[in-house]
Amino acid sequence: MRGFIFVFIMFFAFILEAGKIEPVGSVKINAAVLDMVIRQDRLYVATDKSSVVIYSLDGLKELSVIKVRQIHDFVGELIDADIYSVDVLDNKILLLAQAEDGYSELFVKKGEKIEKVLDKSAQLYAKAAKFVDSDKVIMALMSDEIVLYDINAKKTIYRKSAGEYFFSAMAISPSRSEIAVGDEGGEVVVLDTATGDVIRRFVNVNKDKILSLDINEDFVAAGSRDKKVVLYDIDMQTHKEKRGDFFVYVVGISPKSGYLLFGDNERFDLKIVDSITFDTKYILVGHKNIVNKAVFIDENRLITGSESGEIKIWRLK
Repeated sequence: MRGFIFVFIMFFAFILEAGKIEPVGSVKINAAVLDMVIRQDRLYVATDKSSVVIYSLDGLKELSVIKVRQIHDFVGELIDADIYSVDVLDNKILLLAQAEDGYSELFVKKGEKIEKVLDKSAQLYAKAAKFVDSDKVIMALMSDEIVLYDINAKKTIYRKSAGEYFFSAMAISPSRSEIAVGDEGGEVVVLDTATGDVIRRFVNVNKDKILSLDINEDFVAAGSRDKKVVLYDIDMQTHKEKRGDFFVYVVGISPKSGYLLFGDNERFDLKIVDSITFDTKYILVGHKNIVNKAVFIDENRLITGSESGEIKIWRLK
């Protein structure tokens, strides 16, 4: 009988362990990963070292580095700038970079040319920027406002309020028709990028600072400082939620909405749950610092990047 119990325990332990996955590839850069996007067969990584590093998806081989100017700190010393966000559309690469006095600047690279399309003289405290189309960029400001900006005419199309608190996170949908904005109070707002009008406003679910957002055409995933991950249904205006063990510092939705990823423990493990049942399917182990960004390549592959510069690629099946 004891032998049977021992075998049963070992089998059960194996089943639990089987859900744990280690990366199939990784690289490390001497910088914090602040944002990542995947376009075709390339990964674009925004860092806190005035640079965006471009990798091939096949083997995470470094292909090139885009560098922008350094900035002066409060004592006049030159330091590297944070690249708050990166985006790619129609062979253009968009960088939102930290500038002096807390302001931000926008750069667009096309071919070998890098152009500054928004100067710090505009005095915008922008923290995230994404293409809406080849000519227009949407930015989220610390004041919880959104700005649609024409990068050719170098002028603002609209500037509208998204919420009532301070901005904390933004994500754009695959169609670029909607963005989700989260704030310090836990509010999540979905807005139309063409008009800036509010489509949905989700309140009193996440009840502390939104740390991470992801959005597709149907759902918004939000992770917050109140140890809660929430999946909002945009059309039905409903939600599902799961409480974690730690503040939820990163979230991600797979392309077909089958999986929801979130990080919620002090070991920096990442959990992947079924988006309908919220049952845990996989646990990604191997990171040694907080993961700032997770991007799905498809339903079975994804890439994650951390505060300490670890970039890892995972295969679920």
